[in-house]
Amino acid sequence: MSSAEDRAPSASIGQREDLEAVPLGPANRWGLVPAWIVRSGAHGVSLLQAELLGKGDAFYAPQHSNGLCAEALRGLERDARRSEFGLWRANAPQVVFSTNAPKTFEGMSGHYVIARGRVVSLGKTRTTRYLNFGNYWKTDFTATLKVSDEEAFNATLAQTGWDVEALKGRVVELRGTLQEKDGPHIALHLPEQLVVLEPVPLN
Repeated sequence: MSSAEDRAPSASIGQREDLEAVPLGPANRWGLVPAWIVRSGAHGVSLLQAELLGKGDAFYAPQHSNGLCAEALRGLERDARRSEFGLWRANAPQVVFSTNAPKTFEGMSGHYVIARGRVVSLGKTRTTRYLNFGNYWKTDFTATLKVSDEEAFNATLAQTGWDVEALKGRVVELRGTLQEKDGPHIALHLPEQLVVLEPVPLN
């Protein structure tokens, strides 16, 4: 989820007997440690991240979850969206950005965002695969993934009948840290950052 990279267990958490931080890896260059926050109570043990997702107080980021855990967390976000809880309520500040309106991403560089739109064209170099969401790469939204990761993306996309090569003209939803790189840009490192929002066409 979007708050997966939290600071190392703070004093406030340490002083709360019902909360425990379980580190998921080493600190990053900012000194932030990814962690699960576990709550212990009269009704057993629960995951604070899951509670926040279910209430619509956070959104799912796949960097520190996989397999059944990832599916469960994404499902909690999906249910909160359908129920219009928290971040997803009708009058909430914008959470899902349109790739058709690059200027709406202004000021969001460095923030984790969700973007939705139609892939206009695909590009490829020796090392990088490009998903272009406009005709002018200097200002339009772009997503990239490493060519070396394309097989993994195709394996995940195949579960819903897609592959990277078939994404031209398709409506997709992306999530990741926004960068300003000749227009708004998201680098895709994990297949779970990319979801096709259309059914596979019938032959």
